[in-house]
Amino acid sequence: MRPVLIVGGAPRVAVDAVRFIQARASGATAVALASLLGARDVAATLLLAPDAAPAAAALRYGERAELEAQLARWIGANPRGAVVMSAAINDYEVAEVSGRIDGSPRTWGREDKVPSSCDEVQVRLRPASKLIDQLRRRFGLAGPIIGFKYQDAATVLVAAAQLRARVDAALVVANSIDGAVQALVDASATEHFPDRETMLMRLSERMVRLLQER
Repeated sequence: MRPVLIVGGAPRVAVDAVRFIQARASGATAVALASLLGARDVAATLLLAPDAAPAAAALRYGERAELEAQLARWIGANPRGAVVMSAAINDYEVAEVSGRIDGSPRTWGREDKVPSSCDEVQVRLRPASKLIDQLRRRFGLAGPIIGFKYQDAATVLVAAAQLRARVDAALVVANSIDGAVQALVDASATEHFPDRETMLMRLSERMVRLLQER
């Protein structure tokens, strides 16, 4: 059976030496899925942010560079394993932090601490690369990818299908922000569910079959 890595939580994006921004992600989905797989005799490796839901023996990452390093190590050891990307990976990174102190303009680097006495602080963001797109071409993953898409109900299914095709994923979980859409999207069909719990149960069933494939 293929090994499986489940990534949950969200990377921290450093603003300065003491502050960061982060997507809202508890890691609960990753922990719940690992538990469901465990009940089917599949031991999943969890990779979680430090403030994500507690889980025994989970690997941890803080910033995105640490997440990428953990992914590189795991995929290097398990190139035909399965990777579940349930984490909310940052779409943006910090390009510049600037502001004013007593009316004078200032710019701060990542290793600086922005003073609390600033008149104002501006954090400029730029798009970050899509980490799920790099699993195959950069890290060398040959096994299944299970992706997650989370956005408005009107667009999430189309976006999930596009993500699946783009990264050659076996499955993509489509979750709408309002909770109305809970679905699994594969190359041939979209399977809808009444709630998250039922969807995760079905996902665990389908994953067991994927992990048994050669």
